[in-house]
Amino acid sequence: MKLLDLLKENKGTVSSSLGKELAQQVLEGNTDLIVEAIDLTSYDSANIKSKSIRAGAAKIVEKVAEKKPEQVAPYLNKLLPALEMPEPQTRWMIILVFGYCMKQNPDIALKGIDFARKYIEENRGVCLSGAAHLYLGRAGAVSEAKAGKVFPVLINALEKASVNELDWIIEAFINMSDKLTKSEKELLKNTVKLYSDAHKKSTIKRINKLLKKLT
Repeated sequence: MKLLDLLKENKGTVSSSLGKELAQQVLEGNTDLIVEAIDLTSYDSANIKSKSIRAGAAKIVEKVAEKKPEQVAPYLNKLLPALEMPEPQTRWMIILVFGYCMKQNPDIALKGIDFARKYIEENRGVCLSGAAHLYLGRAGAVSEAKAGKVFPVLINALEKASVNELDWIIEAFINMSDKLTKSEKELLKNTVKLYSDAHKKSTIKRINKLLKKLT
């Protein structure tokens, strides 16, 4: 059965179980499947009813990129249209893919910066904004220049963060901490200390890790 038919039959927008199963097939050597999945991430883009197909395909690509980014990185150009799909699910998985593939294909992966900034401003849910935050952290880790470009976006997000967004943003800063200038580090230290009484243990753990890297 073709991948399109499998995704048409599957229920749910994110299609996690099926996506993980098919991603495992790719990781075990079915390279044709990843090419097919990449094409389907922007399938029938004007039709909102096709969102489960696009998101299901995006889940496959995301899980493969997480484990073996080198299998997806050569195809980032073909994934650019998926960053503009109407449903948040497809967009958050593909912006994560761009982050995972940052080292393997930085020229194309960095094209996600403007999309990530837009996702944060959209306020369409923590999954979308959180994925954008993580992506920006990976983009900022490329160089001091790129860190300088994404730092204002992330520091602004930190100052406005909800409880559920803090971990994503702090993790992003951890990833790019060694590319920050002295003044950026000082500003970040002063800002993140405002959250030292956070209720979530995961947040406190990340804050301490970040502060250690900033010293």
